[in-house]
Amino acid sequence: MDIENAALVVCITVFAVIGINAAIYAMVSRGGTVGQIELMRRAAQRLRQPWEPEDQALQELSEHVAKLKRWKEENKDLPED
Repeated sequence: MDIENAALVVCITVFAVIGINAAIYAMVSRGGTVGQIELMRRAAQRLRQPWEPEDQALQELSEHVAKLKRWKEENKDLPED
């Protein structure tokens, strides 16, 4: 009984691998491979750095705050309203 279960698992795994490879081959063999490759590249980039857009926004905010602080220090002798 255990051998039958093991054979079933091996067969399912082999079919899954063959199916995934066939799907990849079908995507690459079609004319729109550039779009698929770009999509995969962006997905991989997002997996490597999942918070990149937020980090960039925070960096920009930090730069604006630093500029504002510098301006305030340079103009501290101006009268306030």
